[in-house]
Amino acid sequence: MPRVSRVSRADLAAVAPLRVARTAVLVAIGMRPETIAARVRSGEWQRPFHGVIAMQSGPLTREQLIRAASRYCGEDAVLTGKEAVVRHGLHRVPPGDELHFLVPKDRRRHCLAGLVVERTKSLPLTVERDGVRVATLDRAVLDLARRISGRDEVRAILAGAVQQRRTTVDRLLAELDAGNQRGSAVAREVLSEVRDGIRSVAEGWGRDLHGKSTLPPMLWNPRLLRPDRSLIACPDGYLPCVGMAWEHHSVLFHPPEQEDDDARRIADMVAAGVVVVTHRPRRLLTEPDRVLEELYSYYRLAASRPRPDLVVPA
Repeated sequence: MPRVSRVSRADLAAVAPLRVARTAVLVAIGMRPETIAARVRSGEWQRPFHGVIAMQSGPLTREQLIRAASRYCGEDAVLTGKEAVVRHGLHRVPPGDELHFLVPKDRRRHCLAGLVVERTKSLPLTVERDGVRVATLDRAVLDLARRISGRDEVRAILAGAVQQRRTTVDRLLAELDAGNQRGSAVAREVLSEVRDGIRSVAEGWGRDLHGKSTLPPMLWNPRLLRPDRSLIACPDGYLPCVGMAWEHHSVLFHPPEQEDDDARRIADMVAAGVVVVTHRPRRLLTEPDRVLEELYSYYRLAASRPRPDLVVPA
């Protein structure tokens, strides 16, 4: 039987936040390797990753797993991707529990089930969140976008970050240019959409559908001002040549409690002489031809009327 290591609970607590520590650290404070191995064999402790010990027998919490992965990847490893985005306060992210860490290029760590380890020439700037080094929001959202194949999910992530004013298109493009180009094509295309004014997945669908039409160029999320420069509304889309607004009433971004605000905004546009057409986003996918027919009808109606006296800043 291995001899019992004389290490106090206080010493263990100091080196093992959340009861997670590297094996080497436990040895450094006086715990014998054979004692550690015996506790793992007995099931009293666990080894979630090579060289990392969780000092409990039950399932690890999400925070413990993140801390264990961080210890496995190295003290200077940087958490990025979905978990980092969530820690920055953005919660509209795809489902999944995958963890994504960045490590120096010369460090050998293996990708494991639920853990992506990416080597990089230069680690990004970081902030600390709950004891873990986290990539800045710009890098985190782009690393998440690069690992997603669905265009709508990439739209939701990047447009959402810009819509909530947590970053800008220029900052994201600069970060994209400076980082790994693998998997960046869709993100770059979506950022071009966002630069044009797209702020949601539904608006992205609208942009795609408008692109298939022969309608004049549309502005996305413009500010419609009265001649005295007071704000009327910011419709999802606007045809300035005829004064027609297009609204996508998504339940996600226009929940029932905001219906009165939506009604007032539409009434203000109509009072200013704007022709307003509204669609539920799902119809853009399920009835695209019918939606286009309706857009053409409203366009003809708007073209038959005097153009409203509005100011639309560039």
